[in-house]
Amino acid sequence: MEGRSRKRFLSEEEIELWAHVTRHDEPLERQRPINASGSALTSPQQNGVVPAAAQPSASPAKPAAPPPKTKPALPPPHAPFDPRVSKRLARGRHEIDARLDLHGMRQQDAYVALRRFLARCQAQGFRHVLIITGKGEKPGDAADRDFWRAEERGVLRRLVPHWLAEPNFRSHVVSFTESALKHGGAGALYLTIRKSPRHQKHDR
Repeated sequence: MEGRSRKRFLSEEEIELWAHVTRHDEPLERQRPINASGSALTSPQQNGVVPAAAQPSASPAKPAAPPPKTKPALPPPHAPFDPRVSKRLARGRHEIDARLDLHGMRQQDAYVALRRFLARCQAQGFRHVLIITGKGEKPGDAADRDFWRAEERGVLRRLVPHWLAEPNFRSHVVSFTESALKHGGAGALYLTIRKSPRHQKHDR
């Protein structure tokens, strides 16, 4: 094309001449940038330092699994009442530490009163207590008797042993049995109170 110089290729003589002239030349080493102290700067990879962007990102730590919930251990079942203790209580040779009379109470009130009484006896370190439930009476036994109160006492006589078998009560009571006639017979119960952890430590 006009206006442009054509590209000229070197002749064989020129190529040989150039190779002869440059046969002893060595390529110059690429100069490294110099910092303010005069030492050559090195790349982070040469220093063994990997840029933060190049470092593998650590996976986020998984939250620790919550410890498995353990159910509180249930108190052991009632043990048989010691017959020797029962005889001593009946003869007055063994002291009754406390008494609770449930006469005249409704079921709900009697339940709450019994539980509070047993918890207090355990906290005070009592060992043997008496629970009076009443025997209950038939409506025709006496005209001046209150039918509803007599019937309630009969219900408590049947319910109290069932309440004592519940875990909430077994944590306070080791054993129970029917009392001697002088203490109410079938209308009352001897109870052995379970020692609290505080009193168990003092006994060691």
